[in-house]
Amino acid sequence: MTRPQPRPLGSLGISELDERVYRALLVRPGGSQADLAELTPRRADLTASLRRLQDLGFVRPVGARPRRYAPVTPETAIESLVHQRQQELLGALAMTTELSAEYRIGRHDDPGALVEILTGATAVAQRFEELQSSCTSELLLFDRPPYAAPPDNPQQQSVLARNVTSRTVYAPESLLREDAAAYVRALGDAGEDARVLPGLPLKLAVFDRRVALIPLTLDSDIPQSAVIRRSTLLDAMVMLFEFFWERALPLTATSAAGPAAPSGPDLSADDRRLLSLLVSGAKDEAIARDLEVGVRTVRRRMQRLLQLLDAETRFQAGMQAARRGWV
Repeated sequence: MTRPQPRPLGSLGISELDERVYRALLVRPGGSQADLAELTPRRADLTASLRRLQDLGFVRPVGARPRRYAPVTPETAIESLVHQRQQELLGALAMTTELSAEYRIGRHDDPGALVEILTGATAVAQRFEELQSSCTSELLLFDRPPYAAPPDNPQQQSVLARNVTSRTVYAPESLLREDAAAYVRALGDAGEDARVLPGLPLKLAVFDRRVALIPLTLDSDIPQSAVIRRSTLLDAMVMLFEFFWERALPLTATSAAGPAAPSGPDLSADDRRLLSLLVSGAKDEAIARDLEVGVRTVRRRMQRLLQLLDAETRFQAGMQAARRGWV
């Protein structure tokens, strides 16, 4: 099927009949309506076309009876109409600021625009990727099971590579899988500031403090999550993150110079690593694998550190070590 050829004058409001009438008058100036009757069988259409061309400045009436029409020069007619259309378009463009303000007011008044509900693990995982890709300055995360996608987040490396500030609070149970220690260490090397907090009550991701993603339940398949845009609810999510962040224990050193030197008795690098793994909630077997020693050696070193820190539990030991700057 052949497409109709575009008509340049059509964008100016000149119909196909208008163009034929104007062209006929260019060739035979001063023609009357009777002279132009051959262009269309409907007299009313010709009358309307001549009136429209006169209104647009393409023809002007001359004489009285019969009324005749003279064409305005194409340069004058087209340039004048183009300029008029430009002014109209600029006026419409100027309305965007006013209309955008009304749009923002409408979105703030509409709860459905502030909170979007996602259903299904696939939709949640896709939106998480989209929001992470658009993140430009700050990423805040609560990391705990369950996961809508595999627990590792390979996209986070590219986020950190863009110099995005990233802080994550991990639940101990999210660090118990075999490869978790290496994964968190790699993110720490890339710039993530990580802490751990037992009893972390929810999952949360905040992107540039402009939008948050939070599961509505902690069921195994994460059936529904909420996307929360700028609002007092989002502000509350950020405050909640900061509240738990202050109470969490460091997992990774934030200094570019490496781990801080111990302020108490001499601690080996393995001792400091063991303390970090203690804070993460790692089991003896996982610590032994990480340090490449036996489980009995881990327990002996752990007992010595508990005595050194005057702690009764592993978490108390991790807290004391963090406060003293040992990890």
